[in-house]
Amino acid sequence: MKREEEIVKSLCGRFPFLTDNINIQKDKRIFTNFLSREEFEQVIKFVHDELNFFRASHVVGTDEGENLGLLYILSDHENILLVLRETVSKKDPVVKSVSDMYPSIVLHERELADLFGVIVEGLPEGPRYPLPDGWPQGNYP
Repeated sequence: MKREEEIVKSLCGRFPFLTDNINIQKDKRIFTNFLSREEFEQVIKFVHDELNFFRASHVVGTDEGENLGLLYILSDHENILLVLRETVSKKDPVVKSVSDMYPSIVLHERELADLFGVIVEGLPEGPRYPLPDGWPQGNYP
């Protein structure tokens, strides 16, 4: 069994809600469908702590109509990419920071706040990014 298949089997065994919501796109590429906040928080902690996805490369924000999509791109020592997708309502765009597990993600979370208006709970204080400090509050490109 290939490593990607082992990862998917482990995730589906631990989180039955992933059974029809995760797939191997191609070698070294695993993607989930959009997960709820609660599902996402469980899965990201597990993949960090138990499956050793120790590196976060990027967070991509997408406009999904009534919702925002957040794609967290993680990798392990074998350079397998795991893309965990979370969805939040535009009416209540609140997520928890994952910077405690992935310190490299801070600027990406700031970008979610500046460009999409996402409220990232637990995001350490710091400068705005990528918008300048004088950018009008509540105006998201």
